[in-house]
Amino acid sequence: MYSNVTTHIQSSINPMDFTGSDCEFDILVFIMKIQSICLITFGFIANLFSFIVLIQPRLRRRPTFSYLAFLSLSNALLSLIHAFFTIIGVYFGLTLENLSLFIFCRLLNRFLIDFLTHFSLYTLTAVDIERVHSVTSKINQQQQYNSNHYTIKYGCAKAFLRVCIIELSFVCVFFCLDLHWLTSYGYTTTKFYNDELIHVTMCTVSDTYDYSLSYGIYLTRILPIVELIIFGIVPFLISLFATIIILRHISIKDSFLNPANKHLKQSRRRMELHLSILLISLNCVFLLFTTPHNIYNIYVGHLRNQLNNISTSEGEFCSLAYTQKSLDLLQQCYFMSTFFLYILTNKRFREEFYRLFKCSLFICRRNTNHPMSQMEIVNRPQTKKNINHSKSINHNNLLAPSRDIFGSRTSLSDGSQDDEPALSLHD
Repeated sequence: MYSNVTTHIQSSINPMDFTGSDCEFDILVFIMKIQSICLITFGFIANLFSFIVLIQPRLRRRPTFSYLAFLSLSNALLSLIHAFFTIIGVYFGLTLENLSLFIFCRLLNRFLIDFLTHFSLYTLTAVDIERVHSVTSKINQQQQYNSNHYTIKYGCAKAFLRVCIIELSFVCVFFCLDLHWLTSYGYTTTKFYNDELIHVTMCTVSDTYDYSLSYGIYLTRILPIVELIIFGIVPFLISLFATIIILRHISIKDSFLNPANKHLKQSRRRMELHLSILLISLNCVFLLFTTPHNIYNIYVGHLRNQLNNISTSEGEFCSLAYTQKSLDLLQQCYFMSTFFLYILTNKRFREEFYRLFKCSLFICRRNTNHPMSQMEIVNRPQTKKNINHSKSINHNNLLAPSRDIFGSRTSLSDGSQDDEPALSLHD
């Protein structure tokens, strides 16, 4: 009973089953081929670059950037998994029936996709709450800039550590919530193919045993309601209200600017404005790309109780699968847009990305230099030292040894004094 329902719903979600079934559409398959490459380039690689940039000490001192770093990492892994299943489905014609039960069906197709999706949703929810708290806080922001170097240095570490603890709590909760995919979902059966008995992976729920029957009821009756409330309505409302609150507060000018610290507060407000614009654009893109898919899932869930009682033709199932897969491709566009949102809406991210890009180019150029040039650079000061030493021997009656020693010490002290401010500014 429930295996039939789950099979049809799963076929509309999984690109491998979609391309291998009778519901194949040439236009949609062509879009899937292009989008799989885009997911690897703009979803996986670009989000990894975002994670590397956002994790830098200059940016991670802000909790907003720390949350966005974890969000980029989870979006990168989600893009890689979606692209993997699309590629082996549309390019190689493989289905889950041909692959391992635990690795491809339970772990990759069900557990990791749901786990990373839930993690991304609540990471975005956490950064929304943090940004709302930041823009509505009544604490005097000037006190943060009057703190000493010790507070700035170690306060950043504490803020990043707090974000890591919150993200670790998300990992523990969602791991326990999605653990059932690893233990109970899917089974293997045997079929005759060309007069040979082969093992086939069924990525669905079997209704043979009482335990599987109760698990099927959980998947089709209880879990959709939990998913709708906890991972659908709640993140949607938080993102919507957070966007409204942030827009309201950034439109109000700060009326407490004193002449002594006016420039400092203006720079502070500019930084808060850039962060708010970044988060508003992220929320708008998230709501735009994911809301149609969530609404349609509610509609599909309403039809689940009618699929076994109504004689549905193959064309209606294909239409259902086509619409849901199209909206799923729209949802995946959100993963590919985050890197460009960071670049376009935040100045600090652009500066840090440009700095890392220049450093990587400098390292590559340095590694391509010939080893003899480095030897020449090392040997040049030694040659000059020998020449100066010979001159000092020939003209020792004109220059006192004490002044020569004092002069060398002076040059060393000057060099050390020039380096100390640079280090302090870098910290």
